[in-house]
Amino acid sequence: MAYNVPMKLDQVDLTILAALQENGRMPLSEIARRASVAPATVHERLAKLRRAGVVQGFAVRLNPRALGYTVTALIHLRTGLAEQVERTVADLRAIPEVEEVHVVTGEYDLAVKVRARDTAHLQDLLVSRIHRVAGFIRSATEVCLTTPLERTGPVVVIRSERNDPA
Repeated sequence: MAYNVPMKLDQVDLTILAALQENGRMPLSEIARRASVAPATVHERLAKLRRAGVVQGFAVRLNPRALGYTVTALIHLRTGLAEQVERTVADLRAIPEVEEVHVVTGEYDLAVKVRARDTAHLQDLLVSRIHRVAGFIRSATEVCLTTPLERTGPVVVIRSERNDPA
């Protein structure tokens, strides 16, 4: 597996990223003001960050509860197709309630985050969809009581040049 070398980010890049994390619809003029650069510079830097894959896109964050999805669950899956995990992931990708799939170490092969309307919906989802994915052997499900922290990515920290010896 090939690994990409992380792009070297300077203070302007970090300021742009932090501003967009705060508000993905922030005008370039406001980002430029915060970064102390011209709007054209922000536009060029943002294009560079997108080409490098640092910024993967812009999306709307939906409130699951407002849409009727009141249950969040983490499902740990054991599969018999470790060498064909792509097939299992493809089956999971086809289930709209599946938000995330992670290949993990330990007793289980995959960790899957799902949203359901209620526990009856979760049970139906498990029995009729999750337990029928390619290679399924068994699962263990944890229902989340609350979600005190949920992020869409790492938080960009703007380093102070005065305090950062690096």
